[in-house]
Amino acid sequence: MAQNTFEVSAAAGYTAVDLDALVEKDEVSGSYVADWNQLSAGIGVQYFYAASENMGYGAELMYHHLYWYSVRIPFGTQVIYRDYSVTAFRITPIVRFGINSAVSFDIGPELNFSDGLEVGFMLAGGYNISLSDRLTVPLKLRLDIMNSTVITLPVTINAGLRFKL
Repeated sequence: MAQNTFEVSAAAGYTAVDLDALVEKDEVSGSYVADWNQLSAGIGVQYFYAASENMGYGAELMYHHLYWYSVRIPFGTQVIYRDYSVTAFRITPIVRFGINSAVSFDIGPELNFSDGLEVGFMLAGGYNISLSDRLTVPLKLRLDIMNSTVITLPVTINAGLRFKL
């Protein structure tokens, strides 16, 4: 019953991050967050091998825009503004439970390449809408836990297409 699938998906959501703590750790004294946007978006591909009726193994490559912020930095009698767009390219080995069911759960460690390498962890629950024997629409609620300068928690809704190979 071994089966391979390929998925393409897009993600949109919100990234929980303590920007004040980030600026306090990462900038000069007296700096503060002047503006920000914590909406996140990403696009990714996943490949899975169904090892049994209920469990599969796979991997994901994903590009994820996490958040944006602007910092006001004192510089003598002047003020400097610095803008940061925080993104990550992610590689995730995944174990999927319920690979051939309408409901599935994904779990896996992450390697996030952003400003260096950051290790993370991914949890997702999904509902799969079958369009044909070979085509499915996976809908997922996903949480990524990233250990960066401060803990970063993107929560996204993902939707895409899954092709049975």
